[in-house]
Amino acid sequence: MAPGCRLVLSVLLIVLLATPPALAHVPLFARDGSSPDAALAVEDPTKSWVIYDTLLNGPAARYYRFRMEEGERIYATLQVPRPGGFVPGMVLAGPGIGNPGTVPPYVALPEGTGAIAVPGRLPEHPEYEPFTPSKLYRVARIDMTAPAAGDYTLAVYTRGEGGNYALALGYVESYTLDEWIRVPIDVVAIHRHEGQPLLLIFAPMIVVLAIGAALLFRRRRSLSPFALSGVVAGLLFIGSGAMTLMQMVIAAVGTDVGAALFLTLVFAVIPVLLGVWALLVAFRRHIGAGERIAMAALGALALVAWAGLVLGPVLAFIAAILPARRPPV
Repeated sequence: MAPGCRLVLSVLLIVLLATPPALAHVPLFARDGSSPDAALAVEDPTKSWVIYDTLLNGPAARYYRFRMEEGERIYATLQVPRPGGFVPGMVLAGPGIGNPGTVPPYVALPEGTGAIAVPGRLPEHPEYEPFTPSKLYRVARIDMTAPAAGDYTLAVYTRGEGGNYALALGYVESYTLDEWIRVPIDVVAIHRHEGQPLLLIFAPMIVVLAIGAALLFRRRRSLSPFALSGVVAGLLFIGSGAMTLMQMVIAAVGTDVGAALFLTLVFAVIPVLLGVWALLVAFRRHIGAGERIAMAALGALALVAWAGLVLGPVLAFIAAILPARRPPV
């Protein structure tokens, strides 16, 4: 890769590494929560989570439980992926909370706790979220200080129509290593939660892989194991960037994207540049220690940049140790 391209890639990687702490939420996909006793337990409610869940046609409610210390900030926002009749609301119950809102009778509350009700209201325009990317309609928010230490229960409810929603809880942006590596897979699950079919989500990747396979067939020459693994890794990097670009276009329609669009472009362009670099290394005539180190470094950078849907980085690491001789014809 030319020195100028390496400089651009380095700058973009710095922007990417600096951006997630201000934007990213760790996704959770709820498996239970049909009652206060079966509430989803959130271990660290100050950490920024997004819980993806579904409400059946109402009246219905889903429950989440977490522990707060007195004076800690309780921050939660509720959002839906599209406008329509499904506009859920929230109820927060816990020690020391008064009763400033009318709690729906079908929302069960723990005994001996007060509660605050926040009905949902659909905004006129959606917001653009550059991290996934996606568009969202923020329908309710709670931002308050915990009046006392203890267990709090947050219920998401609907009176009538059900649907998918996302509950963002907490405000401290942090990732563990496994959460960071799992982001590309989680993003696919998020788009499925939004209602997109798998074929649409993976369409850009399929196109990139098909074009790459066609070009390789036209070369009519065998590839070494190193080159073949490196090429597939590079195509996966490029395909993941194309997937992000397509989602950016889908999410940008009807929203005021502003400068947030640049952040999504960074998330999309870095995988493409890594993919091009991987292809250039894979097709070099002489494969020595430098090329193997470069391929391993590309795998590591791809993990950091969420390129290649995890499989791409794995193939880059494998390529770094595979034979570089072409099989005999």
